[in-house]
Amino acid sequence: MLLVLAAVAAAETSVKIVVSFPAYDKILREAFPDAEVILLTKNATGDPHAYQLTVADLELLYSLTDRDVIVSSMHAPFELKIAELAEEGKIKAKLIDVTKLQSYLTWDGELVKLEREHHHEHHGHEGHEEEHEGVNMHDHGLYPVNVFKLVQAVSEAAGLQPSPHFVEKLRQLNATYGEKFGGRAVAVTPAAQYLLHWLGYRDIVVFIKEPGLPPTPQDLQKALQYAREGAPVVAAVVRGEALRVVDQFRQKAEEAGIQPRIIIADFSKDYIATLEEAAKEIAALQSAPQTAARDSAPQAAVRTDAPQTAAAAEAAQGIVGVVVLIAILAVAAALLLLRRKKK
Repeated sequence: MLLVLAAVAAAETSVKIVVSFPAYDKILREAFPDAEVILLTKNATGDPHAYQLTVADLELLYSLTDRDVIVSSMHAPFELKIAELAEEGKIKAKLIDVTKLQSYLTWDGELVKLEREHHHEHHGHEGHEEEHEGVNMHDHGLYPVNVFKLVQAVSEAAGLQPSPHFVEKLRQLNATYGEKFGGRAVAVTPAAQYLLHWLGYRDIVVFIKEPGLPPTPQDLQKALQYAREGAPVVAAVVRGEALRVVDQFRQKAEEAGIQPRIIIADFSKDYIATLEEAAKEIAALQSAPQTAARDSAPQAAVRTDAPQTAAAAEAAQGIVGVVVLIAILAVAAALLLLRRKKK
């Protein structure tokens, strides 16, 4: 009975970490296994950006204490509403604004910090996009460089120590794969740009930049060109609609006579294991041309050796010629000497 009561008490007092978007929930569950991580938009049937807070959501938010934490990407209308309620004191949990922690990629591949302060009276997602025109806001917490900052911020806010296994494994992956590749790549989904940038790619074309919008003709042609050249084609998936984007790219590629191998990193399942598997697949794809080059090395060596063998033969012929000449001169000298003796 005492054990049951202790378990109930622990459950009631465990720190709650409320997150607005996937895959922040997967990341923080692995980083803080002792906390209760809650995804607000878990029941969203469409684009989470259009999610509206329910009565149950508000009850949950109002019940949070100052020991609890809310992690917000601060760009959907419902997230800005939560920030308003926190400012008004109606929500007591600590609000972590990830835009103040993270670095973001522009569509041109530049890593930037957002400098503006959020004005919570502007609830329109459209207005937000205008303020950040040219910036990819869809990292979804998948960029390991930002994940380290997020885990530290949650740890400080909640007074929790992150899982040593999680932190060490992420460090190992960063040391093994971070910045180890380069060249061209195709990000089928916006979040994939962050994964590819982490690996070291700097010439990345993003197929679709915003959910629900078609690719521009320039992005489509560039993506198909890179795929035709054998560049890695990667999709980072956290919701079902992202898979439809993958199907759309595959259809466009097949219409152009291309059969791309699309690496799909499904972060709706977990974070560390998915990140590792995606990095391994991309590494294997990149090592394939190098393996082919190594396999052809003996043939190249034969071709390289041929000029050296010819040169050696020419040198040998020259030596033989000198020896013959010396022999002829010696015979001539002997004949001349013999004639003089006869006289």
